[in-house]
Amino acid sequence: MKDGLLLVFGQVLPALYPFILLTTLFRYLAERSDAGRYLSIFIGFLSGYPLGARAAADFKSSKNRITSQSMLLICNNPSPAYMISFIGLHCFDAPRLGLSMYMAILGGNLAAGLIFNPFHRKKNVDLPHFTSCLQPKKLSAKGIPESNLLDVVIHDTFSIIVSISGYVLIFSTAAAFIRHLVFLPPAAQALLAGLLEMTTGIQMLASQSAVSATSKILITTWLISFGGLSVIAQTAGMTGKSSLSIKKYITEKAIAATIAVSVMYIYITLCL
Repeated sequence: MKDGLLLVFGQVLPALYPFILLTTLFRYLAERSDAGRYLSIFIGFLSGYPLGARAAADFKSSKNRITSQSMLLICNNPSPAYMISFIGLHCFDAPRLGLSMYMAILGGNLAAGLIFNPFHRKKNVDLPHFTSCLQPKKLSAKGIPESNLLDVVIHDTFSIIVSISGYVLIFSTAAAFIRHLVFLPPAAQALLAGLLEMTTGIQMLASQSAVSATSKILITTWLISFGGLSVIAQTAGMTGKSSLSIKKYITEKAIAATIAVSVMYIYITLCL
């Protein structure tokens, strides 16, 4: 629990709060201007898990364009700050490597999203509008006085922060139990922990001297791209009662993670 709280207050809260505040504000302003919706998608794209899912849940697509289900896969990424500072600098002592992983993950998500997009269009997964269970039922700036809009945005922002923090605490605590499974080798413990909560597992993996550097990079890339059960649970909460399918997301995310690992393997072979 202590490790989970340190993760929440040391990384999750300072990294996500500004982005959640901005995306919430832009969503309320979206009805006044389409620019608000596109700014929300852009910020969700850069802010990291699970805000990309929130942007995708509000995304409206028309025929012959990218669907919201594909947008969920494309937008829901780790943040560049997380990849460069924590993964690159803290775990591998190579910020450039963290940036390379980030680009490989973006490429994998984009490739998988475009591959599956025609199938989503055929099945008509999009509805005219999406509403998340973590957000107010009616997201509208209309009827809210300008003086009260900031109060509403702050309230919604902290509601989302509390929900995300709860998921992180649950899965980081579960991952901590894996460290006490002495019958498992350390590398297997790290992999299982990463499947529950990716940051915990990656920290364990980075400290394993028995695992080669190449294997660490490839496993880390897959774990971050997939996100682990904690990120999947947060994503499910963000998409809420929308028509987006979390089952399709999990399958497609696993494929996108495999593509990202392939890209990183090529990069390691040619450039490292």
